[in-house]
Amino acid sequence: MDLELSGRKALITGASRGIGRYTAELLRREGCSVAICARDPAGVDDAVTALDAIGDGRAFGWSVDLTDGDRTRAFVRDAIESLGGLDLLIHNASGFDLVGDEAGWERSFQVDMMAGVRAVEEALATLQASEEASITFIGSMASKFHFGRAPSSYGPAKAAMRTYANELAQSYGRDGIRANVISPGAVWFPGGGWDRRKRENPKFYAGVEKSIPLGRLGTGEELARIIAFVASPAGRWINAAHIVADGGQVAAVD
Repeated sequence: MDLELSGRKALITGASRGIGRYTAELLRREGCSVAICARDPAGVDDAVTALDAIGDGRAFGWSVDLTDGDRTRAFVRDAIESLGGLDLLIHNASGFDLVGDEAGWERSFQVDMMAGVRAVEEALATLQASEEASITFIGSMASKFHFGRAPSSYGPAKAAMRTYANELAQSYGRDGIRANVISPGAVWFPGGGWDRRKRENPKFYAGVEKSIPLGRLGTGEELARIIAFVASPAGRWINAAHIVADGGQVAAVD
């Protein structure tokens, strides 16, 4: 299938590793130029070097703490200038934090919600000028269901993101901008949280595997394919959607 991504420009937050990195690599293979950000400068540099060696177009990156609103906006402006436009905005970064105090709540909403708002506001005029614009937020099953191991701030922040995405879809659909949320279930990738849990608590990890009808956790590559399709022109009829990608772990009808 042709995702019609050749020559497009994409911005992905939280993309030096994990789902964001897999998505950036896939978009590069499809012919996109990409701009990424993450907190770790060395991680961003390594990712940009690897991404720049893939496919046509270019790769660009900044080290950004997404709780810093001014730097977040500056990154988006510089990314648009460096790429020569923007077609796909993917907000993948998360402030997931096991601290349930006020600081944890603040970080969750600053990174998961407000960083996305700031990125959209800074990119909106450029997205309106695109022929195929899409905004994709990476959510969580915790926006719908309580999970005992999730911090109290995480689910509410992701739920706010879903409402915001719907507002964008309804408000800017006539401008040709789509907005959607993809909520992964448990996803394993090297060095990630589930990789750590597998090593530190194999019994718990095995229990999670058993709770998924497909009998395993998802992978970064699998989530990247879903994200790329929804964000791409091939998914142009998908708008205001909340797509759960969890292997059937949540045994409920929406």
